[in-house]
Amino acid sequence: MMSRIPAVAIFAALSLCVSCKKPAPKVAAPLKVTVTPIIQSDVLATSQWVGLLDGYQNSSIQAQVTGYLLTQNYKEGSAVKQGDILFTIDPRPFQAALSQAEADYANSVAKAQLQQITLQRQEQLYKTKVISEQEYQTSFQNTQAALATVAASQAAMQAAQVNLEYCTIRAPFDGVVGVAQAQIGDLVGPGGRVSILTQASQIDPMKMNFFITEAEYLNASPLLQKLQNMSADELVGRIKLRLADGSEYPTLGKFDFYNRQVSASTGTIQITALFPNPDGTLRPGLFGLVTAPVKEIKGALLVPQKCKVEKQGTFFISVLEPDNTVKTVKVKLGPVQGQLQVVSGKIQAGEQVIVDGVEKVRAGTKVIPQPYVPPAASTPDAQPSPSKQGAGATPSPTSSPAAPETK
Repeated sequence: MMSRIPAVAIFAALSLCVSCKKPAPKVAAPLKVTVTPIIQSDVLATSQWVGLLDGYQNSSIQAQVTGYLLTQNYKEGSAVKQGDILFTIDPRPFQAALSQAEADYANSVAKAQLQQITLQRQEQLYKTKVISEQEYQTSFQNTQAALATVAASQAAMQAAQVNLEYCTIRAPFDGVVGVAQAQIGDLVGPGGRVSILTQASQIDPMKMNFFITEAEYLNASPLLQKLQNMSADELVGRIKLRLADGSEYPTLGKFDFYNRQVSASTGTIQITALFPNPDGTLRPGLFGLVTAPVKEIKGALLVPQKCKVEKQGTFFISVLEPDNTVKTVKVKLGPVQGQLQVVSGKIQAGEQVIVDGVEKVRAGTKVIPQPYVPPAASTPDAQPSPSKQGAGATPSPTSSPAAPETK
């Protein structure tokens, strides 16, 4: 009996050891990820501001002479050409004044001619000692006075002619004319009830005025100075305009100028762009969201936006080593360019960056790379109505795709 106990114990111990053995762990297969090379390209960084449209030229159409308004020769709000008649003032008093001035001029010319004949005769008599020098000098001065009277009457005649022409009020340029401020029969002009008859604006091209902060100006100063020194033919359209209904204006605008000083009250400086407006869609007073270049970045590195991973406010991307192991790189983010974004860090153009699957990989792990196929460009999200932000507002810049260069 004693000899069986050790055998049983040994058998139990062996059974226990066999049951404690664990199966060998399975080795995980490498994760499949999509990769794309880091692109290097020159980039125009852009920002957005709310702007206010204004006419290229704006004019207050005023009556230059006092008189009764006789006719209104245009339809309010209609397009007019330079030189078109807008209003007429009763010309009869001014025609009478011109006739009087012409008669005075003719009278002064006749008197001057007679005085010149007298002076010629007096000069002969003076040379033969028939008259004294004083008599000759008197005749000479009378002749000069008569000539001066001719000049004065001629000027009065010209002024009367100008006043008569002022009775016909014409469009100063091609554009649109607004609501009339006077009615037929009103006494208008400097001495009348109404001086400004209407407003006119040249609307092709249109000005877009927007305001940038001091910091934004200093950041964009090299580009602004370059644009300011370029001729109109050298400038290209790079400025986008989104209207209050969310639609994007089909034609890109060109830089025109930036103002001479920063406003001490607002801390902003005015930038003006020009937008073609051949069909008259744009009108003075409309608000719009402007997207404009602010800085040119030479040799920028771009990756798909999906590449970046944020950890406690710091951004990382994952690139592949030659043996397909993952390397995590800290980067700083730059402007967005469509589906791509500018990044900077210890990376180089041509390196393979992980796009799909980046949230699953860890540094040092091996992966199976596959080419990344970017999705088709989708319709951009609707922008908030700029009219709610107010004129001259300067919201925080939001990067957006740079506008293509167009002549």
